[in-house]
Parts: sequence; structure tokens; C-alpha cells
Amino acid sequence: MTKTTWTFRTAYAGVFDDEIYTSAAADVFDVFEKYTTLYTWSPQLAKQEKHPSPWIYKSVDWLVSSVTGFLPGYSEDWWYCALSEEGNVLYTGDGYTEEKIPGAGVFSADAKGWGYLADIQQIGDSLYACGYKGQVYKRYGPNDWGHVDKGLLQDPKTPQEQRIALSVINGPHENAIYAAGYQHADWLPPKAFFFNGEHWRELELPAVAERIVNMYIESETRIWMCGANGTLLLGNAQDGFKSLSTVDDNQLFTSVCKFQDKMYLASNMGLFVYDPANHDAGIRSVKTSLTPDLQDANIVDSHDKVLWSIGPKDIARFDGTSWERIDHPDNPPIR
Repeated sequence: MTKTTWTFRTAYAGVFDDEIYTSAAADVFDVFEKYTTLYTWSPQLAKQEKHPSPWIYKSVDWLVSSVTGFLPGYSEDWWYCALSEEGNVLYTGDGYTEEKIPGAGVFSADAKGWGYLADIQQIGDSLYACGYKGQVYKRYGPNDWGHVDKGLLQDPKTPQEQRIALSVINGPHENAIYAAGYQHADWLPPKAFFFNGEHWRELELPAVAERIVNMYIESETRIWMCGANGTLLLGNAQDGFKSLSTVDDNQLFTSVCKFQDKMYLASNMGLFVYDPANHDAGIRSVKTSLTPDLQDANIVDSHDKVLWSIGPKDIARFDGTSWERIDHPDNPPIR
């Protein structure tokens, strides 16, 4: 029997330098198939558990939309978390634990008509999730998720062109939370909102900005957002946001993070870098020491001394000096 190959969709690097957590779709299935394999690449963990491969996996009958790390206040250990479009949450900590965010999703038995969820992140001490029609949820404890979207959540019957889709949520703490995405109108205009712990308010974005896909929290005053047609924004809710891209930047930026004082961006056109200390240099393509060079980039993430580029097929890490490509045993090696 021929083994399937895999396409990586989401990833998180934020616990150890030599470990990543990813979600992958089996190429034998339709792109919307509700099946995902969650991989942890960890040579150290594999050695400890005498596992024959550094790729440790768990499969779920969900279409996973986001993965992250979580340090619960009642645990000394980091957990990995995976969120499905339907609001299922899987925790990989002391074994596997599953929860369901009530009301979320489209086909779930308890779905209320708001739609799919798109992102999950730890903000402060809590997990938050967001999605279509302004859904935002907070995890108050085990199996205890509640809405924190008063004034933002839309009626399920809201006309299509007025619907808001939140693609990403993050913030420096629980009294400064940003959620962003787009509106389901012509050309998908960008939308961004700020929560001060009590109320949500919409943020004004530069006129050149387009659909927001992702964000990175550098500090309370330096919030980065990226998205369609070269959108790269920097600012905060108090001072506003400014655009840092030019008319020549037309990439779909899907991820952004900071590494060694520079901002790295993953896109449909590869991996890019922006140096805040040298704005005039613009957003430049990254050339690596890999042979061949990076084939694709979808998620860029960093932890401590390592930068990760995770593409649909090509995974690599950079220690500040040299790049290393990570092969998956079921995918043809890139040579």
C-alpha cells in the first residue's frame, strides 16, 4: 500500500528551540476533509520516550484551523492546543484532553449559526478563540468556555455583505486584546477591533490596508498585522496604525514574527524580511543557505534563538547563522 503524503497547514514554535507543533492534511483526501494529523517534531522527546522517529503524531476527525501553546495556571507543563473549525479543542499535555466550545461551528449539534472558528491563542493566563460573525470566546477553566464578544458578535441572519470574519486574535495581556480579519463585502475590506477588558471598539486602519490574516505582538505599543496584497501594519489601539509596505509589495502575507531585531513574513511568494531599522530597504526576499532554496512558506514563527519557516511541504529552521531543512518521513525529501 502506498503511504500518503502530507500538506502542512498551521504550526506553532514557542516551547523549545528543537520542537514544533504542526497540523497536516493527508493529500489523498479532499482539501475540506474533516481529518487532520497533529505532529510534534521533537528529537529530544522521541529520545526520552524511545520513539523511533522525531515525528510524534495524533490524528483527529476534524479540520484543524489553528494550533498554539498553552501554559495553564494550574499546571507546570506547557500544553499544545489544536482548534477545529467546529470549536473542538485538543490539548496535548498529560495525555490527550478534548473540549468543545459551545455554539461554535456549522455542522456541530450545538451550532448556533455563527460559523467556523479560525484562531486560538493564549493571552495572559487564558486561551481565547475567534471566528466568523465576530465570535470571541475565553476559556475560564476546564470545559468552561464563554463569550467575550458583546457588541461584536453578529446575528446569525446578518446579510452576507455585512458579515465580519475574524481571522486572528492576540494581545499583550487580557486588557489589551486585538482581533482582526475582514468583511464579506467586495474586495474583502480589512477589519480590526480592540478589547480593553470591558468593551470592544473598531480600529481605524490605513486606507491602503487589505484583508488582515495574522498578527504578532512585539510589545504593548508595537502590534504588527499582515495580510493581503502586501499589507504590513505597525501600531497600537491608542496611537493608530501605519502601513510599512509599498505599491510593489503584492504578496499575501500569511504570518509575521520577530527574530533578531528583524521582522520575518511568510507568504504565497516565499519568505520575506523587513528591518525596522532600515525602512528604506523595504520588504526583501530571504535567501537561505539551503539547496535548493526554500520552496514555500506559510507560517513563520520563532522561539528564543531559532526561526522556523513552515510551508505546505518545506520545513526549515534558522539559528541565526545557518539553515537546516527538516524532512517528513512520508514526504519526498527536497533535494
